[in-house]
Amino acid sequence: MPSFVNGKTHLMDHSLIPFAIMTSILLCGCAPLCSHKRPASLGDPPATAQIPVRSGDIIFISVPYYLFRKVSTATQCQANHVGIVFHDPKRGWLVAESAVPVSRYTPLEKFIARSRGGWCEIRRLKTGLTDAQLAALRAQSDARMGVVYHTGFRYESRRQFCSKFVYDVYQSALGVKVGELETFSHLLNRNPEAGLGFWRVWFFGRVPWNRITVTPASQFESGLLKTVWRSEDRRSSSTETMKKPSIIN
Repeated sequence: MPSFVNGKTHLMDHSLIPFAIMTSILLCGCAPLCSHKRPASLGDPPATAQIPVRSGDIIFISVPYYLFRKVSTATQCQANHVGIVFHDPKRGWLVAESAVPVSRYTPLEKFIARSRGGWCEIRRLKTGLTDAQLAALRAQSDARMGVVYHTGFRYESRRQFCSKFVYDVYQSALGVKVGELETFSHLLNRNPEAGLGFWRVWFFGRVPWNRITVTPASQFESGLLKTVWRSEDRRSSSTETMKKPSIIN
């Protein structure tokens, strides 16, 4: 089945459609696939006009649904989803992300609205980006639109998941490796308290210990990046007045 993204045609195997729908239900806590409504308990996202974002920035959020919570537990990191920010002259601020069922550009405010408590953190390459580098990042992101999400988190797969998307875009465009490639054995044994029960079920009884992956946590902790903005987690009160965000050099 062809899908059209940015004027390009991408092919999706018909056999993957039921799988993508079921995966969407698992990832989104049985929320409707096309619904953009945010649970009231997540808190209001920060106003995007207050965020000092630049094209090429990497944005991290904390999605509250079950699989993402298990990713946070396994990696011991609040950040469990990641994307790359771009400004589009016609559509405004967008986030390039690998999502279910396929990778896409999402309006920045909708991306942040999916985060638990409205939390997000924006990190930027310490060396900065030239116009040519920004153009390369956007081109590499465009080339990966419409790619089916990979729930097995295998880096070598032709499919995508969020941290693989960011890793590949930065590596292909700039030759910069944001994050760490590691095996599931290294990842899960690093935090034995996380428990393996869920991952055994997720992988149908057998955890692929030697499978290479990359996590949002390893990108969040990358020494190549600096934090330029961090919001507050406002789960305690969705009506709480937002405090002025602090800029972190």
